[in-house]
Formats: sequence, structure tokens, C-alpha cells
Amino acid sequence: MRQAILDAAIDTLARNPGASLSDIATRAGVGRASLHRHFPSRDDLLAAASQRCMDEIDAATAAALGDARTARERLSRMLEAVVPLGDRYHFLASETVDNESVRKRYEDELDWLALLVDDLKAEGAIAADMPRSWAAVNIDAQIWLAWSEVAAGRLAPAHAANLALRTLLEGLGP
Repeated sequence: MRQAILDAAIDTLARNPGASLSDIATRAGVGRASLHRHFPSRDDLLAAASQRCMDEIDAATAAALGDARTARERLSRMLEAVVPLGDRYHFLASETVDNESVRKRYEDELDWLALLVDDLKAEGAIAADMPRSWAAVNIDAQIWLAWSEVAAGRLAPAHAANLALRTLLEGLGP
């Protein structure tokens, strides 16, 4: 039942980020008491949704990177794999999740991006003097921006991934 509630929550929040726990319980076909047995608070539910999001990002990234030969290709494939997940998880961009486990997973994801930045620098794809942490958080920010633009209906996922890659590697100039 926990997974069914989590699935209903993700679906409901993807459609309406301000949905109440009552809305989520109704969508899951359970009472609020049942929902609260599995997720005592909205924060607990959002933490579980964040963990699911990170699991899906990790799986999509691992599948996409298979035979990528260059850091630029890894960046491109990661964006192409992760941006379409925004349909399900864009609501997390507007939520504050105060959970140690989620915070640790997010730090691990930023560490992975920092290693990718090192490889991008070594290839000359980004400037060698670009601060590692700045570049890593910019990649992360481009993912969130792509998710938001896709969710708003302004961009298709493939186009958003392509624009994110272009922005990261070429900036906004001509």
C-alpha cells in the first residue's frame, strides 16, 4: 500500500503541486488515516518522492551512459535521459524537503556532477578555470529549468535537454 500511495502522490503532485494530503489519499483510494500510517507528514511523503526521483534519475543515467566515450557525450546523454523525468517530478523544484537522507543523496549527485565537470574540463569542453562547484550546480540548475519549462508546456523534453546542453557548453551567446 505504501508504494501505491507514493505513486498516487507523485501523480497528483505532478498535476497539482499544491494538492493536499486529502487529495492524495483520495487518488490513492485510501483514507487519510491510512496515508498517515505510511507517511506521518507531508514532509515524509515528499522525502519518499524525492528518493524515488533520485532512484529514477540514477537508473536513467546509468542506462543512458552505457557506451558513452566522452564527457560531453555523457553530459548530453544524461540530460536526454533525465529531462523527460520532469513530467513526474517538476513539483519537487518548488518544495523544500528537509530530510538528511535526501540531503545526502543530493550531495552524492552533485559529487557525480563535479567528477563529470573534471572530465569536461580535461576534454576542453568547458573552461579550465571554471570553478568545479559552480559548473556542477549549473548543470543541476539546467535540469531543474528544463523540467520547469517542459512542465509549463513551453518546451518538449528533447528540445529542453538540447537547450540545456547548449547553454552549459556554449552559454547564451550566438
